[in-house]
Amino acid sequence: MKRSYLIIVLSLLLVQTGFAQDKLADLFSKFYGKENITQVTISKSMLKMVPALSASANINGVDVKTIISKLDQIDIFTSEDADIKKLMVKETTKHLDGNKAYEVLMRVKDKKDNVVFYGEKNDDHFTSLVMFVDNETNCTLIRMLGKFTPQDIQDITKKATEE
Repeated sequence: MKRSYLIIVLSLLLVQTGFAQDKLADLFSKFYGKENITQVTISKSMLKMVPALSASANINGVDVKTIISKLDQIDIFTSEDADIKKLMVKETTKHLDGNKAYEVLMRVKDKKDNVVFYGEKNDDHFTSLVMFVDNETNCTLIRMLGKFTPQDIQDITKKATEE
């Protein structure tokens, strides 16, 4: 009897995780191929083709070589169209702020720029990082898939807030 309860609980947890990920996939599918949205997807294969970086490859104090090696894919969606910008703000807020799988790692508001950095954590690593930038002229949504340690995230956010 206890075994069947355990199977039911595990099944419910798996279903809940699947819905959270489907919800985010639904967000990105809304923007694929949309007119007036510039879309860039960079696969792991392409990331591996980045010219060999020197041992001291730092951009603003962040070890870029280490971060690139941990990436599996990057998706970037950006638009300057006012209607698309409104749609991106509405859908991103709806999907990420209500998604229990993602936590807000950092928020930055500077004049008319709003930046929110979300992370999805599995065990002791982040597997998905999403940065949403909304400003006066455009809206950008960036998703980075890979396996990042909390230290990687601290290094990136520390340098971002120092500037």
